[in-house]
Amino acid sequence: MKRTTYIRCFIDISLYNNFNEENKAHELWEKISIMLENKNVVNRVSVIRKIVRLRYQDGSSMAEHMNAFQGLIKPSTSLEVPLADEVLALLLLGSLPDSWETLVVTLDNAEPEGNHLSLTRVKSSLLNEEARRNEWETGTDSKALVIETDTN
Repeated sequence: MKRTTYIRCFIDISLYNNFNEENKAHELWEKISIMLENKNVVNRVSVIRKIVRLRYQDGSSMAEHMNAFQGLIKPSTSLEVPLADEVLALLLLGSLPDSWETLVVTLDNAEPEGNHLSLTRVKSSLLNEEARRNEWETGTDSKALVIETDTN
């Protein structure tokens, strides 16, 4: 069996006519790759929209939010949409609600002039802030002891 015939066995019948003229396996494979990799503008815009529209909901898991973020940025590399580390860090921070603004300002103030914010640092800061907020909400952090005395 010719290699091209073997490859065509796995092509959906609705797409078959797009590939029936290729006689060399390498050329056939390249044509399939180009068509199915979906590196067109519409797909790249779709990936960017999903990243920009991602929103963290207060009270939900930050780890899950970061996993969702990673799941969205992974296709950007296969679609050849290069996103710098700092841009990714800023997009992740941009997905946070206003209640996280203090952390954003803190990260801004902590960066020396001219340094770029890294995605790794932002992720670490987000997880630390989530842990701090959880401690505060559950009351597990240290609290001052208040003693009431009878003044009569």
